Amino acid sequence: MSAVQRPLIVGAGPVGLAAALFLQREGHRPRIVETRTEPAPQSKALAVNPRVLDLLESTGVTARMLELGSPVRGMQFHRNGKIVIQIKLAGIHPKYPFMLGLSQATTERLLAQAFLAAGGEIERGVEMTRCQNNAGGVAVDLKHIANDSPESVASPWLLAADGARSIARKQLGVDFNGATFPGEWYLVDAPLKTDLSPEYAHIVFCRDGSFLFIMPVFGDEQFESSDGLLWRILGSRPNPLAQLDGAEPAGAPVWESSFHVAHRINAELSVGNVYFAGDAAHIHSPMGARGMNLGVEDAWVFANLVRTGRLSEYDALRRPVDQRVVHEVEFFSKLIASDAAPFRFARRYVLPIVARTPLQARIKRTVTGLDHPLPAGLDLPESPSLPALATPHFV
Repeated sequence: MSAVQRPLIVGAGPVGLAAALFLQREGHRPRIVETRTEPAPQSKALAVNPRVLDLLESTGVTARMLELGSPVRGMQFHRNGKIVIQIKLAGIHPKYPFMLGLSQATTERLLAQAFLAAGGEIERGVEMTRCQNNAGGVAVDLKHIANDSPESVASPWLLAADGARSIARKQLGVDFNGATFPGEWYLVDAPLKTDLSPEYAHIVFCRDGSFLFIMPVFGDEQFESSDGLLWRILGSRPNPLAQLDGAEPAGAPVWESSFHVAHRINAELSVGNVYFAGDAAHIHSPMGARGMNLGVEDAWVFANLVRTGRLSEYDALRRPVDQRVVHEVEFFSKLIASDAAPFRFARRYVLPIVARTPLQARIKRTVTGLDHPLPAGLDLPESPSLPALATPHFV
């Protein structure tokens, strides 16, 4: 058993790394372990919302994100080769009136660099095999994969950021409530030559009733091409790239995948001294651009509850917020992708009207993460570097 008890974070994706960084800045020495021996090269998330840019400002990570990313200023909906709806984010936030296009791989790297630069360590190739609450905190069994050696750890608390298949959730018997979305979704990241504006995310309603979601992948330093920008094409039919009109491939795809979408949330976000964040707490379709962003907000709230001695409030503060977001994204996903007759009717006749009413403001607030206030008493930290970040390029 380890002699010194340190806060333990399981999972070194963007959510776990953000939590480690926030805790580190509050004077803690969190231990963070990760099963993967290397960071994932692919990116699930493609954008950082204004709320998260605010939360990360004091760490210096936001400034680096702004250097590497590019503003996505809204969303355009297309049918029959025409833009039928346009939603602009202008005015949504005084400083960041946009989503910042930035690959998850780059976001994860920037968070890791900041944590390591301040003296942190990321232990890769370490798997949690068991966790159990006790009177003094949490008893955790780890396995070091390289030599198959076990380690028993005592920690005052554990933050489970170990993904949608969370071991901690299974160990503690927490229900993952929700449902799987019908059908399979298909993804391609490929360089394209296209007339689509890279300053917008795009949704195309296809003639066969399917959809395409198209957005540029910014900040992916593993991809460099003078021929065309890297784009993500996501759709509800196989080979979504072939369905995209008016675009010419500028090279071979760099990533292709298919997956099932589910909308689920834990019945509890804390059990004893174990707390859940990110995909370990909630999952939903990529339509709302909230997955990684919502998880980073979980991490920020968690670290600040630790700071203020209010950790017992975590479930009460986060679960209603996370649940509302999951439900909103589920509805939006059905509106865009469901084959059910009511949603097909709504796509053609109702959505164009809704997008021109005050409800557009609700859509914008949901996508940008500004649909709810931060918990009372957890104020954003002051950062002396704030004025320098408001560069003319992003106005």
